[in-house]
Amino acid sequence: MKNYRPILLQNLAIAVPGVRVRQLRLNQHTPEAVWTVHSHDHGQLLIYLTGRGRQTAEEKTYDCRPGTIIHHPPGVSHSFERELTRPPLVLVIDLDLEMVRATPHPCAQMPDADLNKVRTAVMRLFQIRQVEHRESVLAVGSIVLEILDRVLLAIGWIKPFNRYGDAKLMNTTRFVERVLERLDGPEVTLEAIAARSGYQVDHLNRRLKTECGLTLGQLRARHRLQRAQRLIQQGLPIQTVGERIGILDNNYFSRWFRQQTGMSPSAWKKSPQRTVSF
Repeated sequence: MKNYRPILLQNLAIAVPGVRVRQLRLNQHTPEAVWTVHSHDHGQLLIYLTGRGRQTAEEKTYDCRPGTIIHHPPGVSHSFERELTRPPLVLVIDLDLEMVRATPHPCAQMPDADLNKVRTAVMRLFQIRQVEHRESVLAVGSIVLEILDRVLLAIGWIKPFNRYGDAKLMNTTRFVERVLERLDGPEVTLEAIAARSGYQVDHLNRRLKTECGLTLGQLRARHRLQRAQRLIQQGLPIQTVGERIGILDNNYFSRWFRQQTGMSPSAWKKSPQRTVSF
């Protein structure tokens, strides 16, 4: 991001039902940055705005790139290592997150459109000269909540919902989900799925974002992961699982599955916490 400067907002005490934000900071890691294993008594969200790195939490490793979101619950030991490329710029939010509503994904990828919205929101924080003054508290709070809306939706704490009232009952979203059940082979493109739904991809993405906050690509990724987890639970070979969900390259499927869950398919199969949650 241009015109980078550090941001540190302490003692925010922004609270809405289920969420209390403690602190927000913008970190740009130095070339030699390697964090030792540590933990916190609060939850933490890390949003990669630029650059790449690798997060490790409870023996699970996550490769991070722009748009990656990492969620560390309280008490979870984790560490960080940057890759030998551009130093990552990471937005860190310390918060208390109610865990009874939904189980957040430990690692998620934000759509490009939402990443751009978060970057724009951070730039608006830059423009507030005295961010910790009382006169700025409402402006700062509204921007932080705007960022959280995108982030918590991406990790699954906020479930997709119709943001424009009950008159529209997510008809397009449900129709697309039914299409994905029948039409998601390796040769099927997003354009083909959109055409079967009666739209072009851009138009369909706008409708889906209005209804549920997700793009067609995100819906398909979640649908594929859910199917993959169920097939693995049924004991199918890993290569067969990839083929069944439309990913023929076994190595690519393993990398994709690790990016979604933080574990390889074989490690996830052996894990005692084999839940399918969406």
